[in-house]
Amino acid sequence: MGPGLPIRVNLFTACVALSGIVSMVFLGMDEEWSLIVVANTCFFLLLIIITGSFPLPVAPRATADVSTAVLFGVALLLEPGIAVFTAVVGKSISYITVRGLGERLKLPGYRYPYYKYPFNLGEVAITTGVTSYLFHAVGTSGEFLTPVIILAAAAMYLSNTALITAVVSLEMKVNPFVFWWVGTKENGAAELSLLSFGFLGTVVYQESPWTSAALIIPVAIIYVAFSRLATSNTQLEDALERLEALQGRIVSTAKLASIGAISLDLAHQIKNPLAIMLGRLEGLQDRLEEGTRERRHVDIAQEAGWRIQELTQTFTYIGRQEWVPLDIRDLLDESLGMAGLRTSKRIETRWSYSEDLPEVQGNPVLIREALSNFFSNSLEAVEEGGQISIDASRDGEFVAVKISDDGAGIPPDELEHLFEPFHTTKPQGQGLGLFAAKHILEMHQGTVEIQSFDGKGATVIVRLPVAGSEIPKYAKAEAQLGGLPGAGTEPVAEVESLVGPFEEVSSFEDELVEESTGSQPVER
Repeated sequence: MGPGLPIRVNLFTACVALSGIVSMVFLGMDEEWSLIVVANTCFFLLLIIITGSFPLPVAPRATADVSTAVLFGVALLLEPGIAVFTAVVGKSISYITVRGLGERLKLPGYRYPYYKYPFNLGEVAITTGVTSYLFHAVGTSGEFLTPVIILAAAAMYLSNTALITAVVSLEMKVNPFVFWWVGTKENGAAELSLLSFGFLGTVVYQESPWTSAALIIPVAIIYVAFSRLATSNTQLEDALERLEALQGRIVSTAKLASIGAISLDLAHQIKNPLAIMLGRLEGLQDRLEEGTRERRHVDIAQEAGWRIQELTQTFTYIGRQEWVPLDIRDLLDESLGMAGLRTSKRIETRWSYSEDLPEVQGNPVLIREALSNFFSNSLEAVEEGGQISIDASRDGEFVAVKISDDGAGIPPDELEHLFEPFHTTKPQGQGLGLFAAKHILEMHQGTVEIQSFDGKGATVIVRLPVAGSEIPKYAKAEAQLGGLPGAGTEPVAEVESLVGPFEEVSSFEDELVEESTGSQPVER
């Protein structure tokens, strides 16, 4: 019934809806309709439609349906079959009203998912039928000041909460008893007040229907006043939530600013000693013969030095950078090659590119740095002989890149903190790699998402705008610098390699690794 819902939830919803239909037919077979019964039914239908169509806003994203009070009165005053019929028809019309006119009339509940209506109607039929049948079977019609009222109220509350608890537990996989107890503590008083109000209305209606009809006007005035008060309260709660979120962003921005200032100063301070180091390496290259082991080791060191210089220059002069079209495949090859230099594991890599893969737009150094961070984490997560899959395809106006590994995965309580600055689970980590990568992608108007199930690996999904999209030329880069710490497509390539353009340099690194650790290099 519901798109994307588990089969167990849809089956339970279908059972509840079917049970509601059966109860309405079974209880209504022997009922007799008279003019008074029809008049009472029409009156209660009107009340159910009104209360069901105008729920009270009780939170920024939650509403309360006060028709429970009317349904309790219906269960007490009407015979079971007629009570169920009245409840189901009234709620159906209120759902249609809310769905059809909700946006135009600004009704708070008009976005309620349509596929939940069958469950709600089945729940209303069962709850009303059980309550009415129990009251009329145990008690005496017209006798409301008896202990049976307590039994009827308990039946309505328990049947209602039991069905809701069951469907939520199936959907969210929570403990039903804990969920029911928490819900009772938070909402039990409100439900009790609605049942009490329904009982008082029932007593008044039994004594004089005209008196209860006359009370509709003052009750409606109170309802409107309370609705406006509730709306104001939800607006204040929403404003408070946004204020707290803004406060959090201010604190985060302060951290970004301090990190950015330190990064710029560090990049500036590195330039001079780095230039000296590169100069000495070039002099050493001139003294060594081509092809010797020593010359290859010096080449590796010089390549790493030039990367550092390129990165520091990008940070230092970031305000003058221009976006350029980039081939994401080259960036992925280079980023994986950079990350691969830091490991000696034998790891299988699988690539899949779509044929219509367009170029992205941005700063190649920064994007390469961001992707390298993701690859480094994946390489650290997998065991010897593990696998990393890289998939790149077009996703609307974006190029989507998926980096998946078969490592141990990420615990659920860690997922929400992954991109926070200084948050790390590594003994020697600084907690800035993923934070910096995310900020770089956001500067490029891209996004990043990490999906993981503990013990089943992780997938990083990076989206970057296609070249030609509305992307700023980085004229305001300095204002954003605070955070920088320094498909229906056919795969056209599937290789098993860990390095691309850096393969030659990486092979030299393998020799160093073998000499120093005795372990095997990364599988090409």
